[in-house]
Amino acid sequence: MSGEKLHCPRDGTTLISPEETNTTAFSRHGIFHCPECAGLALHAKAAASAISAEKLEHLHDGFTDQGAPVEISCPFCKIGMRVRDFAFRKLDGTLTELIEIDGCPSCSSFWLDASELQRISPTNELDPSEPSLFPAKTTGAEANTLAIVLEVLFHLPFVLI
Repeated sequence: MSGEKLHCPRDGTTLISPEETNTTAFSRHGIFHCPECAGLALHAKAAASAISAEKLEHLHDGFTDQGAPVEISCPFCKIGMRVRDFAFRKLDGTLTELIEIDGCPSCSSFWLDASELQRISPTNELDPSEPSLFPAKTTGAEANTLAIVLEVLFHLPFVLI
C-alpha cells in the first residue's frame, strides 16, 4: 500500500498514509486519514498489528453480503461501499453508542467519518464552554485523537447491528 495515493471517499482529498504520520496508533492499525474532514480509512493489509488485522478481517465478514449500499467508493479498491451500525461491548457488559461504519464488501477496508468517533469520545463528556479544554484543533490533531479512541475500542469486542 505504500506509495500509492489514496483519496477521501467524502471529499476527494489525498489521504495521509500511516507512514506519513509517524504515529504508532496509525501504523499499528493501518489508519489513513483525511487532512480536510479528519475521516479515517482502515485496511487490514495496512495494519502492522496482527490483532488489528484480525479484527478488521472479522469485521469485514459483516459487509460481504450485508449492509445498505452508500454513495461512496472504497478508497483502496474503488468498489461501492456498504453501511452498517456497530457497537463495542464495554467492560461492564453494556454497549457503546451505535457507530455507523462504511465497509467495502470486496476488500477488508472501512471508512469512519470523524463525527462517528466523536460521538463516543470521552471528550464529549467535558464542558465545551471551558476554553482550556478545547484549544483550536487542526484536523490532523483531531484525526490523532480519533485514532487513539479507535485504538482503545479495538481492545473491546464489537457487535454488528
